Amino acid sequence: MVHLGSAALFTTSILFGGLYGGMGAAIGSALFDLFGGHTQYIVFSFFIKGIAGLIVGGMTAGYLPPSITKPTASFGRILVALIIGAVWTAFGYFLAWWFVLESAVVAASKIQYSLITSAAGIVVAIVLTPKLQTIVRRLFTKN
Repeated sequence: MVHLGSAALFTTSILFGGLYGGMGAAIGSALFDLFGGHTQYIVFSFFIKGIAGLIVGGMTAGYLPPSITKPTASFGRILVALIIGAVWTAFGYFLAWWFVLESAVVAASKIQYSLITSAAGIVVAIVLTPKLQTIVRRLFTKN
């Protein structure tokens, strides 16, 4: 299933750092699984997406929310962080599918869906992040 949850994870992690990006991703993906009827994946999603948020946010903005005066990460750094986050997510879900479905072959056949969802999230995050960084910095610098 392709959805825009990864776009929210990536964008939030770049804007607000690994701690908040990871927490938001962990809680949001667990709630998505709970309300979407994928209860067997709640714990897996919590940790897989939470760690992905920590990775992306940590590599682009640091683990705590970035300082307003700190320069934003370069496009190359953001892209590398997003790719590493996508690879981590695919690997994590491969392990989760293998555990739940009890078949490495079936789990491997599902990796493409994780990568497609992450690719969509990467595109959206790359488009949104520069505009949102400007807005967020403006909001936090107003007195």
